[in-house]
Amino acid sequence: MLPSSIRPSVAENTIIKVTRLFNGTLTDVLNELLQNARRAGASCVAISHHTDDDIATICVTDDGSGVEQPANLLTLGSSGWDGSTIAREDPAGMGVFSLAGREVTITSCHAAHDSAWRVTIPADGWTGETDLVLHPAEHPIGTSLRFSIEQSPSQPKAEQAIAAVARFFPLPVIVNGIEAKREGFLDSALHRTSWRGTTIGVHAGSNSWKEPSVNFHGLTINHKLVTVSESLTARHYHARVDIGDTAGLQLLLPARKEFVVNEAYAELLIACERAIYEHIALQPSHRLSFEDWQRAAELGVTLPEADPVLKRWAPATSHSEYGNPSLSRQGASGEEIPVDAGTVIVLGDDAFVEQPFDRALVTHPMGPYLAAEHSSYAGFAWYDAVARLQDVEFVVTTVDGQILSATEMAADQFKADLRAQAIACRWNIATAAGDVLRQETTPTDIALFVDDDYWWENLEALRIAWTDTRALKPEELVNLLECVCFSPSDDSAADSWDTQHEAFLRDARSRANTLLLSADEAIVANIRDLIFANRWRLPQGRTVTIAIGQEAVAVELGDLPEAA
Repeated sequence: MLPSSIRPSVAENTIIKVTRLFNGTLTDVLNELLQNARRAGASCVAISHHTDDDIATICVTDDGSGVEQPANLLTLGSSGWDGSTIAREDPAGMGVFSLAGREVTITSCHAAHDSAWRVTIPADGWTGETDLVLHPAEHPIGTSLRFSIEQSPSQPKAEQAIAAVARFFPLPVIVNGIEAKREGFLDSALHRTSWRGTTIGVHAGSNSWKEPSVNFHGLTINHKLVTVSESLTARHYHARVDIGDTAGLQLLLPARKEFVVNEAYAELLIACERAIYEHIALQPSHRLSFEDWQRAAELGVTLPEADPVLKRWAPATSHSEYGNPSLSRQGASGEEIPVDAGTVIVLGDDAFVEQPFDRALVTHPMGPYLAAEHSSYAGFAWYDAVARLQDVEFVVTTVDGQILSATEMAADQFKADLRAQAIACRWNIATAAGDVLRQETTPTDIALFVDDDYWWENLEALRIAWTDTRALKPEELVNLLECVCFSPSDDSAADSWDTQHEAFLRDARSRANTLLLSADEAIVANIRDLIFANRWRLPQGRTVTIAIGQEAVAVELGDLPEAA
């Protein structure tokens, strides 16, 4: 028959497995022992250590209240601390068990007793299967623990581990007679605020996993809390917390390297977020997104709108992440421009539209006032009031007088490069809601169109319309084609970035020469490019003369004249 109810319990033989429950590093062990010393009211902690054949022998001594009941010290899960300490810090009664599996000698004297005691726990004596004998000892009020630990190449050495645990510990730590260096956990904070006994510090930059973000009375945790980033700049802020007498915050056992996700932890995250916005509110201006600005208001922090500044617009280019840092699809330069009545935001388009549009703007007065779109600012009154540039289109007048719009040329009528009599670029200026305010037009000398059936930054799918004015030089067109089309493959079987880039430039130069030069000039330029690409074959310090005919090729080598 099944019982009507059940309750959780701990099996009697759990203690037998204790050496497998705790397998911390020396840093973890020292953290536990120092926390016990602090809770016991110690004014300082002394650590002596020496290493012999990679075995470190360490003794940790405190002048705290001592251990009143030795049995409590070795009762797993029974901390023996008073009620207020339990409420503030949630001690788990596992501190000494961080040494489980190692031989440890403990000596202690409590103020309530007349004499001290000493007990040695052998490495196999942690399972509760044998009695451990207490011996009288000489010891001042406080506790000492002596143990040995093998130094592992993958773990910090004893002196490094001691320095790490002493770094933010609230009490002096005397190491082999010399006080260890300590520092305040929030010394580098830009702003501090208190929350339920805990101090929250706001720090510059993103939170790194390599740096601790939580200090629990010297026990530090690499735990990411809250980061807030300004949307138009590289400024980031993150929170770190120095935990004080704050009830409710709990750490996962036994490692104590993560928070228990509970109501107090959720409230801590909100408090950290609010602290960051409070710091930003103290600054002359900010670059937060509209969403973050609203979030600050929800948390009770009133901020002005983001600084009315945008990045200057720059034409989009082909992908850059495979090696060419000069190519980017950001559509914005690094330069910032203040927003005023003349500012116009360019709504993003493809590179094959934006690159020739940028060339068309060279002589247009609107050019210096164009700003890149920054959608994170949508919602700010000043941003929504800025005019938008959209619907960029090229209109081509052919040599026979036919006028073709971009829409028509993207269809069957435009399947090859086209020399034009004239090209005009036109665009609309509209409100943020899309209502057209006016149309602008300017003459230009080049327009690019694509075959939608197989366009993916593909040079062969690109169609070029140009005016035969010789204003556009071959190298200018090559640069334009590179910005629009070059996107190297990252396939493991593909050539290197340099090889792919050289091949692209060779094809682009051949096409540019054919379009913009006379037949003879194009032949000469293409041959010159082909030879120049293979110049590495020529021995150092030599010259080559090549004569090419229909029937034969003559090659003569010479020497460079010596310098006078």
